[in-house]
Amino acid sequence: MGMQKDRAPLQRVAGLSGVPALLRELGADPHDACAGLSFRPEDLVPDGLIAFDEALQLLANCQRVSGEAHFGLMLGARYDHLSLGPIGQLMQASPNLGDAIRHYTHVQIGLSRGAAVYSYRLGEDATLGYGIYARHQPGAKHAYDFAMAMAVNIIRSLTGNKANIAEVLICHRPPADPTLFETVLKAKVRFDQFQSCVVFARTDLKLANPQANASRYDALSAQLAAMMSIDAADPAAMLLHRMKPLLMQDACSLDAVARRLNLHPRTLNRRLLSTGSSFVAIRDEVRFRVAQELLALTDLPVGDIASALSFSAHSNFGRAFRRWAGVTPTAWRSSIMAAAG
Repeated sequence: MGMQKDRAPLQRVAGLSGVPALLRELGADPHDACAGLSFRPEDLVPDGLIAFDEALQLLANCQRVSGEAHFGLMLGARYDHLSLGPIGQLMQASPNLGDAIRHYTHVQIGLSRGAAVYSYRLGEDATLGYGIYARHQPGAKHAYDFAMAMAVNIIRSLTGNKANIAEVLICHRPPADPTLFETVLKAKVRFDQFQSCVVFARTDLKLANPQANASRYDALSAQLAAMMSIDAADPAAMLLHRMKPLLMQDACSLDAVARRLNLHPRTLNRRLLSTGSSFVAIRDEVRFRVAQELLALTDLPVGDIASALSFSAHSNFGRAFRRWAGVTPTAWRSSIMAAAG
């Protein structure tokens, strides 16, 4: 079955509103970074919406016009949850870190239709991760760096710097100077990973938020109640949003996904079929996009990528990828590397 047609996902501008100021600090013209895009620097206001692929292209352009190879990291280090609008205000008022993260991951589809924020247990630790599920575009590396810097700031801000961050995982190749990331993030950083996430002690989810405000929390919770569940009328968007983190947890069967969504498998399939889609088609769409991303951004062996995408055998992944792309994963990676110079 072929890939689903792109749904032109949108992205809330949020922290990207800081792009013009950072470019000027680096001696670059923001208008040059917006050349060829459908918006101008003055359109980058926090509550604005732009196409997700254009947000990624903007970040790629920022590196080109500024010469700053770590533009995303520098930009993300300036922001935390307060850049997220109403959901950020709710997080600010939440009683503890776990409650704030729960709200963030639940309503984040309203902030971006091209990537997902997620959290799950990892042994004795917990994660706060970010995963792009829109088609692979230039600028993804900067988006991950931005998201990880911001996630670190969120965790520290909401715990009064008491959280124990074990490490930060990033799904792209290591830079020439990896110590820069550890200096900025003030944590151990590992590159060439299957996912991008901050790993911290699970017990820290219970840490009190020093900015907690019970009355404001109650008011904001009521105000955002309608946003606290993904629109059931758009089951394909719901599944796209949840699938990538579930792939990382090897929980991408129909039964497992339906269980996570609190739906009966037949109900989920019926809703998808009513929109002209199917569980298998959407799972394969996300698998293909994540495979492209890992092949392009990392040096992970193809067999390891197959395992990360929950394929039972390397050969099964190879056959699926050839069906999707018309070439083998190795050939696709080689063409991307050649094009990048």
